[in-house]
Amino acid sequence: MPDRIPARPEAPDAASATEVASPVDLAAMVFVPAGSFVMGSDRTAVLQLWERYGWDHRWIDGQVGGIDWIGELLAHEVELDGFWMYRDPVTIGQYHQFMLATEHPAPVDADIHGPWNSAWADGAPIPGSHDLPVSSVSWDDAAAYCSWAGVRLPTEAEWEYAARGPASSIFPWGDDWRPDACRSAEDTAGRPFTDNDEWRRWLNGGSTRRQSDGRFDQPCWLNEHVAQLEGPTPAGRYPDDRSWCGVRDFAGQVREWCADWYDPNYYAHSPRHNPPGPDGPAGTVACRSLRGGAWLSSAYTSRGAQRLFYPPDSRDTNDHGFRPVVHPG
Repeated sequence: MPDRIPARPEAPDAASATEVASPVDLAAMVFVPAGSFVMGSDRTAVLQLWERYGWDHRWIDGQVGGIDWIGELLAHEVELDGFWMYRDPVTIGQYHQFMLATEHPAPVDADIHGPWNSAWADGAPIPGSHDLPVSSVSWDDAAAYCSWAGVRLPTEAEWEYAARGPASSIFPWGDDWRPDACRSAEDTAGRPFTDNDEWRRWLNGGSTRRQSDGRFDQPCWLNEHVAQLEGPTPAGRYPDDRSWCGVRDFAGQVREWCADWYDPNYYAHSPRHNPPGPDGPAGTVACRSLRGGAWLSSAYTSRGAQRLFYPPDSRDTNDHGFRPVVHPG
């Protein structure tokens, strides 16, 4: 257990511990030192990576960057001040502490969640689930937790810097994809996915249609497993999914909310020093940014540069979590 610390820990000096505990939820935090890195990706490098692993090019056009939108495809140098970051994603047990202290409701969507996929029953965690990452929170839920704990969500720049480091590595462990290194769909299924249709057939039967009991209408992984209990695992099960600064499980487990509104073209005008994210949402549907791979996601989303987005008030998932940060006091 790391030492418990005041609400705003100072930046460590050379003789100080670089892991401390958040005072409210006792989460372990590691220090991410100030520095610079190349944020985003170069299109040519992305195409080469896709060819190397045979990944579906539809993932580039739909999720990485397109002809008329930037997404991640504008490599640019960013400088960041140092900050403390939770070593692991917030767990179900920690989130339940927050619920008990604030009377905040459980992260459940009544139209989506039930005994077939949820880690929650009657507003409380299912026994044995406390050490799993919370995996169905909305951005609003995550922000409320941060307010209670005296912390905040990271910016996209902070998240990517902590994941990739000054070397701007592709994955937390380096530049080569390793299906055994993190809790992604390839580890969950025990086989690789290079085609979007094949991945969808495994996950949800290739369909978004649900039956009256909430299950999908075709045989699939989600029909045969309790997603929130059998998808993510407790932190530390994948020792190679550890970034340069000691943060764990960036490439797998759950996607993680960031503070930023999502703007696909933000990189074209973001500041070099501590970019705070857009002033407001872009497009017709307001979304907040997400980062990181998840237990159900294809390998390409495990890259540190991958940008994702979702409506901030939605709990209709089994793979959305978060890890807070705090600046030195």
